[in-house]
Amino acid sequence: MLILGLLAQRPDHRQSVLGEIYETSVDTQDVRVIGFSGRESDAPHAVWGALTEQLGPRDFFKDYYSPLQAPGQSAWINLFPGPPTLILLDEVPPCFENAKFKAIANSDLARVTTTALSNLLVAINKPELSNVCIIIADLKATYQGGWKSINSALRDLQNETHRGAMQLTPVVLNSDDIFHILRKWLFETLPDNPKITRPSVPPTPRAVKDARSMDHTPANPDDYRREISSSYRFHFSLRDLYARFRENPGYQQTRTLIRLMRGRSRSSGRPTARRNNR
Repeated sequence: MLILGLLAQRPDHRQSVLGEIYETSVDTQDVRVIGFSGRESDAPHAVWGALTEQLGPRDFFKDYYSPLQAPGQSAWINLFPGPPTLILLDEVPPCFENAKFKAIANSDLARVTTTALSNLLVAINKPELSNVCIIIADLKATYQGGWKSINSALRDLQNETHRGAMQLTPVVLNSDDIFHILRKWLFETLPDNPKITRPSVPPTPRAVKDARSMDHTPANPDDYRREISSSYRFHFSLRDLYARFRENPGYQQTRTLIRLMRGRSRSSGRPTARRNNR
């Protein structure tokens, strides 16, 4: 989300970052970037008030502040004329946990926030807001407190996003993504492709072939050879180990894996990292 926001604000950096995968010369506009984190539980005018204030017209939604009311579809459409706008919503579940305890008439702020964001999502699918993109993270979290109303609100909002949203998974489990990331972050240089495609441990495929001929394993030696090449310079079983680690409480997935691999490389005396732990 940070990278998206920075690239939106700085078109001059898009070529250096995206040049290999995207034609950046056709898109040189500056993009307005606004956002909200659910950790800002003390936002006086809820999510819609915080977003409005970042655009400038602080009193645009004044009629929805006292008491807090959900802006409708037309209200959202009228808020976003002009240049392209990127909206970043992070840590949404904490926002709902805190809002559950704020009563509004016969409802609560969690339910009103669900309505407001649902209306925003509907509005963004309209032609009038073709210049607006919204990124929402962490809607799948089930809150530990077990509040049924919170989880219900999150499910409603998630169902709303599925109508016209693209699901983005930063790192796909059971894929070679983690090897690409580790190579990028841990090594300054790597051999060229012809060297990588040759088996880095030649005896392994032969050993697998022998074991298979004796009915000790169903593994295919050709699959092993491909796995060795695609995961170079790591063992391909690291992918499955990573998938198991991610279930641990507090495990930060890719970031923690990078730290683990850096520590392992240092302890074995191998030269590795070019970046610090930030």
